[in-house]
Amino acid sequence: MENFKHINLEYLKEISDGSTDLVRDLINMFISQVPTFSEQLDNFYQSGDYISLGKLAHKIKSSVAMMGISELTADMKILENIAKEGKSVDNCPIYISKFKNISGEAIIELNNILINLK
Repeated sequence: MENFKHINLEYLKEISDGSTDLVRDLINMFISQVPTFSEQLDNFYQSGDYISLGKLAHKIKSSVAMMGISELTADMKILENIAKEGKSVDNCPIYISKFKNISGEAIIELNNILINLK
């Protein structure tokens, strides 16, 4: 298996029980969710809706964990906690920006995986 900077699909391969179709579907689902996640992160933060921001960070945490993006898994846990506690909310843009940057790079890696799955 190739080494990638951001992704690690070992967990995904394990839960898919060798189903290339399932791996492909889950990768495609993640790729399609990222733009919506990015937009919602911005909207919830800018509107001060920290409850929704925390819930979204929790949802994203699960998605990035499935793709093995451990750095974002940790960051989304931090963002979730910041949003739930309502403290240090000025740090939210740091984690939102990291999500956008790293998920963008991860999508490139995932697209390379998809090419090789065919």
